[in-house]
Amino acid sequence: MNKNSERRSGYVALLGRTNVGKSTFLNAIMETKVSIVSNKPQTTRRQILGIKTTERGQVIFFDSPGIHKPQYRLNEKMMKDVHNSLVDADLLLYFVDIQDKREDEFILEMLNSVPKPTILVINKIDKFKKSKALLRMDELKDIFPWKEIVPLSALKNINVDLLEDLIFKYLPEGENFFPEEEYTSQTERFYISELVREKLLNLTRSELPFTTTVKVEEITDRDNDVTFVRAEIYVESQSQKKIVVGKQGSLIKQIGEEARKDIEDYFDRKVYLDLFVKVVPNWRNSPHVLHDIFD
Repeated sequence: MNKNSERRSGYVALLGRTNVGKSTFLNAIMETKVSIVSNKPQTTRRQILGIKTTERGQVIFFDSPGIHKPQYRLNEKMMKDVHNSLVDADLLLYFVDIQDKREDEFILEMLNSVPKPTILVINKIDKFKKSKALLRMDELKDIFPWKEIVPLSALKNINVDLLEDLIFKYLPEGENFFPEEEYTSQTERFYISELVREKLLNLTRSELPFTTTVKVEEITDRDNDVTFVRAEIYVESQSQKKIVVGKQGSLIKQIGEEARKDIEDYFDRKVYLDLFVKVVPNWRNSPHVLHDIFD
């Protein structure tokens, strides 16, 4: 077998409930920020593609939304992305939080519906002694025919390299699907909107993470080496708008300042970020708005 035929390439779906650390793992294994991270539920709303190319081959990661039962058209679109990841993937990584004891019959039914090689990833082991991880592994080992069980801390980079080795072990032989210089399929506007939304999530509380989104309206390079970015933050009510704006505009200013720093790192140049909060009642059920923002 020649060297080229030994290369392995394929699609890997990151699956699990909300806030189990899928996006943190993706950023860790990619060694760059591909997916936004927060401690709020349903941070990831669309399938994010991370493309890692090494001497061994190419892994295309699907960072899918957290698995949940949909209540709005937005959530239906999210769960459609999860299903598409299941169907398209060569390998599944099913993430669980080491301290989450909830039954996952709904998720196990999904895994059984599309049989694929599946690795169980028990994340956030840095918070407990090793014996806790071993106990959790023992509790979960027989609920599904896992190919492997890996205790992991995506945040502390524990066993990330081990999991990468196992990923290549189970991927099919093949050549790259994407040029090796590509690392994500996200459009520039979508990624910028996600950077703004990340700051919005991290700086707000209550129900706001579920009822807000961000749409980038304009990205323009100005003559004075400044990139102008104009974005709208959608909320569903005037009361939510008041919260996002903050007292005398303090919160929207902080969101803008923190987001601008990340956007400047992305563009590697100065950025002028103009944010506007727009009330769009029931946008999560609007086909037009969802198509406009996500498609």
